[in-house]
Amino acid sequence: MTISFRYKGVKRPDGSLVKTPSIPITLAGKETFETIGLLDSGADISAMPKSIAEILGLSLEGEVKFAYGIGGKVKSTESKVKIIIRKGHERYDFYIPIKVILDDYDFPILLGRVGIFDKFVVTFDQENERILLKRKTER
Repeated sequence: MTISFRYKGVKRPDGSLVKTPSIPITLAGKETFETIGLLDSGADISAMPKSIAEILGLSLEGEVKFAYGIGGKVKSTESKVKIIIRKGHERYDFYIPIKVILDDYDFPILLGRVGIFDKFVVTFDQENERILLKRKTER
């Protein structure tokens, strides 16, 4: 089955509004957190700010390494988080690896390729501002 989401309007720091390929998600740990996740085909792994990891009660005891991205180099640790993607009667629950950015940054949850793109055929329909997720069949 394929589920479809409209791009979400996001306000930039300069006040401008831009539409992004973001989807509603629920993250679950010791607590749950409903938010919007930005599908990022350029990211190897998903990422979240430390503040959200703390709300979820994720372990931050792993080895501190550097993560590299458009913002440069930041301290991070790796964890796993349960993600729930749902729309209508469709619901998908699974765990994804995630980098927790330890420096004080405020950014949206980034949904990278590992853990997301290997479970779904992801279609970015830029013209119609839609994202299509089709669950891959297990082999």
